Amino acid sequence: MIDANELDKSTFLKEDIVIYQKKKGFRFGTDTFLLADFVKCHSGEKFIDLGTGSGIIPVLLLKRFQSLVGVALDVLPECVELSRLNAEVNGVSEKLKVICLNVKDVKKTFKPETFDVAITNPPFKECFRGFINPDNMKAIARHEIEGTLKDFIDAAAYLLRCKGRFYMVCPVERFADALCFCRQNFLEPKTVRFVQPFPDENANLFLLEARKRGGKGLKVLPPLVIYRNRESRVYTDEMVEKYRNFFNKDGKA
Repeated sequence: MIDANELDKSTFLKEDIVIYQKKKGFRFGTDTFLLADFVKCHSGEKFIDLGTGSGIIPVLLLKRFQSLVGVALDVLPECVELSRLNAEVNGVSEKLKVICLNVKDVKKTFKPETFDVAITNPPFKECFRGFINPDNMKAIARHEIEGTLKDFIDAAAYLLRCKGRFYMVCPVERFADALCFCRQNFLEPKTVRFVQPFPDENANLFLLEARKRGGKGLKVLPPLVIYRNRESRVYTDEMVEKYRNFFNKDGKA
């Protein structure tokens, strides 16, 4: 059980979303919101979020697309508990099943080709590169300790129906790896958008949509710039629009 004294409660998107997070654990950031905004869904579809953390992506999707149902899984019991709490306080718990499971073990729990949409904000740091945070939640969220980038993409490919859509956000350092792992799994990259912190700085993230057994043809969208400049760190007009109108867009593919 998570101690309530360890949690922070905050609101998001004009107070439409209530989120509980650990005060000293991994906390969702702009990349998580951008991934939720990037996902496109049809009425009646079923999605799965691989490595859900606090469950923010399923909550956002279920609030945005009223007819969806979803599954969220995470390897950490504390994340599963947080996700269930956040689903409950936001009124979407009846449409979301949260499971404690390693992505490497999805074949033990799910039949193949069960979902229309698979989503992930995966750990991206290879274990032999960089400092590993002593906080277990942060370490697992960022480093390939419990599952590699390939494991997450393998799981998505197994779980998706033919023509199902895979969405991910990841630092650009893993861009080539992501495309390679997708192609190996017959997930054909369809749309890419690079994300820049500032107009004069190189992209540090990418958003990717791939389609299972889709035809060749990759569309690269114009870069998404987060802040107008380094000095003020004021959001660009596009970012303001995304936050302001997240629930006003149908997001359909």
